[in-house]
Amino acid sequence: MITTAILLVFLSFYIFFSTSKRAVKYNGFNIEIWLFNNQMLSKSIASIFIILSLVLHIIAFGFGSGILLFFVILMTLSSLIILLTPLQLINYKTLFMFFAIALIFEFLI
Repeated sequence: MITTAILLVFLSFYIFFSTSKRAVKYNGFNIEIWLFNNQMLSKSIASIFIILSLVLHIIAFGFGSGILLFFVILMTLSSLIILLTPLQLINYKTLFMFFAIALIFEFLI
C-alpha cells in the first residue's frame, strides 16, 4: 500500500509537471502530448491521484505522521522529477523497474 501511495504521488506530480506551460516539452511519450492537449482532464486526474495518495498515507501511518510523510515524499519526488525529466532519465522502463522492485521489497521483506 505504501508503494502504491508513492506511485500515485509520483504520477500526480508528473502529470502536473507535464501540463505546465513553463516546462520544456519533449516528444518522448505519446501520453505527454495527450496530457498537454487535454489539460483540464489531466489536472483533474492528477488532483484525484494526489488526494487518494494523501488518504492512503493517512490510513497507513495515522493522521499526523501520514501527512508529514506525504509532504516529505512529495518534496523528494518533485525535486527528482524536476531534475531528471530534462535529462530524459525518466521513462517507462525505469519507472516500472523501480516500482516493481519496491513492491517486491514491500511484500516479501
